[in-house]
Amino acid sequence: MKLTRKIYFQRCYLIIVAVMSSPGIILASGLGSLLHQVEQKAPQLHAANARADASSAGIRIAKSQYWGHGEVFGQTTHYNNDRLVNPIAFPPVLTRSLFDQNTYGIGAAYTLPLDVDGRIAAKVHAQEHLSQAAHQSAAQTRLALFAQTVSLYRGLQRLEGVKQAHLAHLKALQGHRKVTEISVEVGRIAAVELLRIEAEIKSVEGLLAGLNGDEVRLRATLGALLNQGVFTDKIEILSVAPVDQLSSENGDESLKNRPDLMAANSITRAENENLKGAKREWLPNVSLRAETLRNQGYTAIGANTWSVGAQVSWQFWDGGRRFANSDRALANKEAARQQYQSTLNQARAELQSAMAGWQAASLQYQAATSGLKSATETERIQSDRFSSGRISAVDLIDAEAALARARADHTTALANWWLADDQLYLARGHAPSAYAQSGDQ
Repeated sequence: MKLTRKIYFQRCYLIIVAVMSSPGIILASGLGSLLHQVEQKAPQLHAANARADASSAGIRIAKSQYWGHGEVFGQTTHYNNDRLVNPIAFPPVLTRSLFDQNTYGIGAAYTLPLDVDGRIAAKVHAQEHLSQAAHQSAAQTRLALFAQTVSLYRGLQRLEGVKQAHLAHLKALQGHRKVTEISVEVGRIAAVELLRIEAEIKSVEGLLAGLNGDEVRLRATLGALLNQGVFTDKIEILSVAPVDQLSSENGDESLKNRPDLMAANSITRAENENLKGAKREWLPNVSLRAETLRNQGYTAIGANTWSVGAQVSWQFWDGGRRFANSDRALANKEAARQQYQSTLNQARAELQSAMAGWQAASLQYQAATSGLKSATETERIQSDRFSSGRISAVDLIDAEAALARARADHTTALANWWLADDQLYLARGHAPSAYAQSGDQ
C-alpha cells in the first residue's frame, strides 16, 4: 500500500512539474481577469476584428465612387498622310495647310459620375450594413470564446471541489487504517476489515488520479484558448450561489443585445440595398468629364486645348446580365431574411434552454445542499457511535464515503449552477457577470 501511495504522489509531482515547466505560463486572478485575457489574446478574436476592419475599409472604397476619378495621360497619334484643313468660305477656297502626320500630347482628365439614379448610394449603404455585420460577428466570436472559457473554468472549479472532498476522505481513511492495523495486531478485529479499508483507499486514490488527469486536460485546453502555453493559476472553490436572473426580461426584448441576431439583421439590410442597386442598373448613366490637352506636332507648333462635356449613356443590351443580377439579388435577399428568422428562432430556443438550465441547476443545488446536510449529520452520528465503540471503522467509512460523495455533489451542483448562470448571460448577448466585476476593464 505504501508503494501505491508513493507511485501516486510521484505521478502528481510529475504532472505539476510538467505544467510549471511549460513555456508561456498564464497567471490570472479569477474568472473575470481570465475573460479579459481571452479578449486580448485569443487569435480567433483578433482574426474576427481584422475582418471587421477590412469591411470598414470597404465603406471608404464604396464612397470613393462619389468623387469619380482623375487621370494624367500621354498620347501619340500617327496618321497615314499629312492632314488637310479645309476652311469653308465663299467663294470656296481650298488651302492646303500642312499638319504633322505624327503628333504627341500630354494632358489630364477628370470624370465625375452624377449619382442621379442612386446606384452608388445603394452600394455604400450595403457596405455600411455589411461592415456592421462584420463587427457584430466579431462580438459574437467574443461571446463564443467567453462561453468556452467559462465552461473550462467552471469545470476546473468543479474538479477542485471534488478533489478536496475526496482528499479529506482519503485522509480519514488513512487514519482509520492506522487504527485498524493496531486493532488487527492485538486481535480486536478481523484482518478482513483492514482489507476493506485498503480497498477503499485504492479506490479513492484511483479516483483522484483520474481527476488530476482531467484537470491537466482542462488547463491545457484553456491555455490553448489563450494562445499562451498552459493555465497554471490556482482555482478557488466556489462558496456562494448566483443572483437570481429569472425575474428580468425573458422575451424577444432580452435578445436585442445578441450580436448574432444583429449581424443577421444587418446582412438582411445589406441585401435589400444590393437589390435596389441591381434594379437601378437599368437607369441611364450620367457623368461629367473635363479634359485639358497640350498637343504638339513633331514639326509644327502645338497648342493647349480644354474641353468640358456631359455624357448620358444607356446600355440597351448586355446579354441578360442585369436580369440575372436582379434575380440573384432577390434570391440573396430571401436567403438573408430566412437566415435572420432561423437565427431568431435559435436565439429564442437558446434563451429558453438557458432559463430552464438555470432553474434546474438551482433545484439541483438545493437538493445537493439537503443531501450534504443529511450526510454530514449521518457521519456525525456514526463518528459518535464509533468513538463509543458501538461500531467498527468499516461501518464508519461507509458514512464518510457518503459524506465525500455529498460534498463532491454539492460542489458539482454549485459549479453547474454558476455555469448555467454564465450561459444565461451569454444567451441574452451579455458577457458573464464575472467579466463586469473584474477590475481590469
